[in-house]
Amino acid sequence: MMMKDIGMRSAEGKNIDRKKWLGKNIWVWPLIGAVALWILIGAISGGLSLDVLVTNFTLASYLIILSLGQTAVMTSGEGGIDLSIQYTVALGAYFASMSMMQMGAFPGFILTIAVCACVGLLNGLVNIYIKVPPMITTLAMGYIVYSIVLVMSASIPGTPAPEISWFAQKARIGGISPIILVALGIAALVAVLLYKTKYGKRLHAVGQNRKAAQLAGISVPKTVILTFILSSVLAGLTGIFLGGYFGGAFQDMGISYMLTSIAATVIGGTSVAGGKSSVLGTIMGALMLTMLVAFLNVSKLQASMQNLIQGILLIGILVASVPKKQVNI
Repeated sequence: MMMKDIGMRSAEGKNIDRKKWLGKNIWVWPLIGAVALWILIGAISGGLSLDVLVTNFTLASYLIILSLGQTAVMTSGEGGIDLSIQYTVALGAYFASMSMMQMGAFPGFILTIAVCACVGLLNGLVNIYIKVPPMITTLAMGYIVYSIVLVMSASIPGTPAPEISWFAQKARIGGISPIILVALGIAALVAVLLYKTKYGKRLHAVGQNRKAAQLAGISVPKTVILTFILSSVLAGLTGIFLGGYFGGAFQDMGISYMLTSIAATVIGGTSVAGGKSSVLGTIMGALMLTMLVAFLNVSKLQASMQNLIQGILLIGILVASVPKKQVNI
């Protein structure tokens, strides 16, 4: 009897440990989802193909880069979601097209990143010093950026520099697109930034409780402003690469990535309430959403039905992610 009790306690302990591990490693679920979708695609198309996985990871790489910025902003708390990134993507693509043609690839690239960083700087300043909530701040700033994009698109053809087009479309390293390596490299840098530096520790503290962080001597304004700058820089970088991949910039090129960047971040385990992030989870979330689009395309559903399924999924994810507060009556 005693051995049976010990065995039951051991099993219960293992279950608790498993739940704790899964709670800390939410990235496992989108990984499982991505693999399941890959298998379903193989079942429909007639067999599993590694090329399908590589192709979808290539497409997911653009979403990964963009979502990493969203991850940082969301971690800052106070309802931190950057709604301006969809327009900053287009700004990056158009400005890179203009500056790289006039100044050369590298100087134009640096100038484009600097211009996009200014968008994040303004987002941070308005949010911190004018006390406008992040979503409203970034939405308003997004409209301003979009107005600039409309003016630029009327006079700039948006043709990417040959170097960017070659990099995004034709370059291969070991049979894979280098954009995958770029996305993973940026993810590694962001992971180091968030988990191995003072900035990352301060960001998580700010996201958990801004007043407590300030009392602990953390510069909340500096931390939040740097976070918005990081998001805009990554959005601009995404725009540069997408311009090369699509063969040109267009006004609404970032719109389809906005909601998916939020969903990929939340699916991966970053808390909407702030203070908790997962870079690996963001990668897996982006891959799963990309695989979902591929599955819907292979299933040959009508476009309206595909959009309906994606919309329901995104809404469900966002609703499920909102922390539930216990109400005492």
